Amino acid sequence: MSTEYSNYFEELQKINVAVRLGGGGSFDGTAAITSLKGDLAWLELYGNEQPPRGAVQVGAETWVSVWTGGALCRCDAKVETVRDDRQFSIRLVGEVKETQRREYFRLDVSLPVLYKVLDTVAPEDAEADWNSDRKVFCRPPEMVPTSDGPKVVDWDGEDVVPVRTNLSGGGMRLRVSRLVESGTLVKLTLFLPLPQPRVIYVVAEALRCQEITLSREPGQHYSMSLKFVMIVDRDREAIISYLFNEQRRELMAKNERVR
Repeated sequence: MSTEYSNYFEELQKINVAVRLGGGGSFDGTAAITSLKGDLAWLELYGNEQPPRGAVQVGAETWVSVWTGGALCRCDAKVETVRDDRQFSIRLVGEVKETQRREYFRLDVSLPVLYKVLDTVAPEDAEADWNSDRKVFCRPPEMVPTSDGPKVVDWDGEDVVPVRTNLSGGGMRLRVSRLVESGTLVKLTLFLPLPQPRVIYVVAEALRCQEITLSREPGQHYSMSLKFVMIVDRDREAIISYLFNEQRRELMAKNERVR
């Protein structure tokens, strides 16, 4: 049974696109659908992030995704025709996979994260502080790659190094240096290494905090599980899209190693 791609995608729609490049690696960017006829879609890339000249080739594996109707819709494709580095057509392949917002999947990633435990702060005060943080304009973070993941340079006078965390659209788990009681609010600042790096402010609630007994580092360490309780939809969607892109990169890298 053929898939009605027009139920998920439409002309002039903004989508996320990833293309396996001819010279190795992949390109992740944003495109507009300029034409859609059956399973054939013409795309035009826009924004500052562009693939290397001549790197998009006919037959290249491609993935497209878009938020619609409260779900993230993803579909495989292959490059059909290349007009130039910004314009090419793709042939959609197979079924469109839908992931509902409530079906948050988790992924281990290395991210710069700042956190502050709000032991004695009332919920209404935490919310007022969170709203204030989001209204203050700040420059996009400067992020540089390191062997452990992306690092933020000179954020309020200090560098923010990456930490290993288990992240989803609904919460996260990270290692902390003190015991935090369940129900305690925690202020989080997440730095997403997107083509345009993004700062996300969240207030979370501690669900569990357990001591890590087998650790190679000196001192006591705890694994804290958190549920996001104050987060705007666009920030949650940015986290989910980032995780899908990271998962896709991992799969592509694994397939490349197998080849």
